[in-house]
Amino acid sequence: MVTNLKIETEVFAQITEGKHEIPLASDAPAMQTGDTVTLEEWDPDSQEYTGRKIEAVVTTPLDPAAGDEAGMRRVRFEPKDSKYTPLA
Repeated sequence: MVTNLKIETEVFAQITEGKHEIPLASDAPAMQTGDTVTLEEWDPDSQEYTGRKIEAVVTTPLDPAAGDEAGMRRVRFEPKDSKYTPLA
């Protein structure tokens, strides 16, 4: 399964710096180990996608019942490669 995820600029920056665990809203689609995700940078100020993307593979699936106090769940992944699509 391939899933596209909207990732806010601050979290996307952490990903490009090597962080491999991200918070997801509790209503994010269920994923399994080995699923491919396309992480697309979203600028909350302009309410638009920036054009930067990272393809990754899920290494730890989401537990739909698990969530933190803010209603967020976490997923771990490994980028398919070390590159991302830069701003156009």
